[in-house]
Amino acid sequence: MITLTQSDLNFVLSRTPRDIVKPLRNNPGKLFLAGGFIRATIAGDQVADVDMFGATKEQLTSIAKDLCLERKARMFETKNAITVLSPPRHPVQFITRWLFDRAEDLIGSFDFTVCQSVIWAEIQGEATVFKSMAGDHFYIDLAARRLNYTRPKRIEEAGGSILRAIKFIKKGYNIQAPSLAGLVARICTSVDWSAVEPANGDQVNTEDRAAFVITGLLRMVDPLTVIDGVDFVDEHKVQA
Repeated sequence: MITLTQSDLNFVLSRTPRDIVKPLRNNPGKLFLAGGFIRATIAGDQVADVDMFGATKEQLTSIAKDLCLERKARMFETKNAITVLSPPRHPVQFITRWLFDRAEDLIGSFDFTVCQSVIWAEIQGEATVFKSMAGDHFYIDLAARRLNYTRPKRIEEAGGSILRAIKFIKKGYNIQAPSLAGLVARICTSVDWSAVEPANGDQVNTEDRAAFVITGLLRMVDPLTVIDGVDFVDEHKVQA
């Protein structure tokens, strides 16, 4: 593991909404800012949302409710996350499906190396300071805009990473054969192939049946279609 450069850490924090920095400070070592927001900010891409992680669902729910009240926002919950919506501001997702109390475990849960970054607060003496961690290949692959699949060991929709890869490719990222093969392997090993074989003498093409079953596995985690088409403001200029 490595850390973000100090300049990148400072830059990301300067672009982080103040009402997100505040709970980070108030929950040292227990609340994490991670993933796409950090990647997009450093790479100069458009930010889609802000992902927050923590150790317990109760903790994340409480912080989400406070943020919702402060922003006078709407909040909705799925099996994966609690999302705070206050257009035109960026949605904030408190991920409850996967819980973490260590930055190392959070880093290891991401499916692509370009997402392996996390920021949190710590108390040192009487001061609160911000710390960071990133995967070993974070900067290398981000510079090359390369999708390097990590084969994460987590419970997930088998096809979620394939759909995420498509979104990354539309943004100008590329993927090489080993990572593409890894994505295919993940979804293929998740298929109940007994459901694909023709039954009772049915001569339906097996490839067509396989495609039908795999299509059912192509499910994205918490697609924020509810905010599609919204022009987001520049968050660092918003008074929170």
